[in-house]
Amino acid sequence: MNKLFKFFVSALLLIIGFIGGAFYNKPADEPKREIVTSGSDFEMIQEVTNEFVTAWVNGDAEGCANTYSENAVFMVPDQPSYHGRTAIKDRYEKMFGQRNDSTRIEMTETVKEVIMLDDWAVIRGSGYETRDSEGASGTYKWIILSKKQPNGKWESVWDIFNDVEDVK
Repeated sequence: MNKLFKFFVSALLLIIGFIGGAFYNKPADEPKREIVTSGSDFEMIQEVTNEFVTAWVNGDAEGCANTYSENAVFMVPDQPSYHGRTAIKDRYEKMFGQRNDSTRIEMTETVKEVIMLDDWAVIRGSGYETRDSEGASGTYKWIILSKKQPNGKWESVWDIFNDVEDVK
């Protein structure tokens, strides 16, 4: 009887262990590896995207560049890559300097999904731009690799996009 009792107690403890293990949550320091379309990191990434859009619309090269990391790479179709925040800022300054100041520009960029990898994120999105006095519009898609900084802000490390329809 004593052996049978020990057997049942052991089996019961084993079953409880399996059940407990099935419902056990990963510890907080367990790496994040998931695709998200909502949540706090997703919202913070969309906020940085909105920050970029506001800077773009206002012709603020420094504001655009500040959404990139110091060693970022910006890959523009049919152009050489721009390496580093300073080169990216210079590229935006040149582009904004060629703008017609009377043109009202509207732009939206939407984060579609984010692959979270700890404090790194691969972001897929799309955008739409209109320039009313020029009667131009265009759509584009983009992929950005971002890194979460110690202050909690996400910065673009690699940025690449393509024009689906040219802005004319």
